[in-house]
Amino acid sequence: MLVTGAGRGIGRAIAEAFADEGAAVVVSARTQSHGNAAVAAILARGGKASLVGGDISDPEAVKAMFEQAVSRHGGVDIVVSCAADNGHGLVLDMPEKDYDYLVKSNIHAPFWIARAAAPHLSKAQDKGRLIFISSATANRTYMPGIIPYIASKAYLNAFARGLALELGQQNILVNVVEPGMIASDRMKDKVSDEQAAQIAQNFPVPRPGLPADIASAVLYLASPEASYMTGSSMLVDGGVSMVALTGMSDKLTKR
Repeated sequence: MLVTGAGRGIGRAIAEAFADEGAAVVVSARTQSHGNAAVAAILARGGKASLVGGDISDPEAVKAMFEQAVSRHGGVDIVVSCAADNGHGLVLDMPEKDYDYLVKSNIHAPFWIARAAAPHLSKAQDKGRLIFISSATANRTYMPGIIPYIASKAYLNAFARGLALELGQQNILVNVVEPGMIASDRMKDKVSDEQAAQIAQNFPVPRPGLPADIASAVLYLASPEASYMTGSSMLVDGGVSMVALTGMSDKLTKR
């Protein structure tokens, strides 16, 4: 299997969870040091893992990523597209180059990944699985400061649902996981543990989510128990989409 954005946070948790289940995991990470650390952690636990480059904003890099994975393992039966850009800032303040990079990473990249993955996933012994990591903000909540990001994730949900119909006859299941406020490395760069706990105190599940919570959902979608699920979007947010994220927007709008 191959996981993009697996150097840190949610992507790394997904890679580790699959390795713990016996999968040979290809870790894709844009930052080589993060990727090396993820691979080393999996190997230390007795798992199987290797690293490929992971600049999903480059279509040639995406193509090479799959070529390397297939060369090493003879095929790819599960792909988890986790890597994304989460550029923050008010629309009127965002530099056009930042917006362009977000579009390449969050809109173009899923297209490139799907095209590169499909020929290999269609040969899976059971059914190939293509799982996209989206966001609870995509269609369910609103948060100032990340409007382009929200819009890109709404696109991803629609893209994945249409793709599920298009690829269904090719032995491929396509699904989405929508995380809520997850205590990942990326979130901790913006919000302290204390601030996150305060924000989450009014959630139905009164804590920030963990990367492992998302990994568990992805494991399920890749399992035989989910063989009749495609075109679905699984919300894993502790109920955050039912409440206002008071105190978060000012953290995200600061540049």
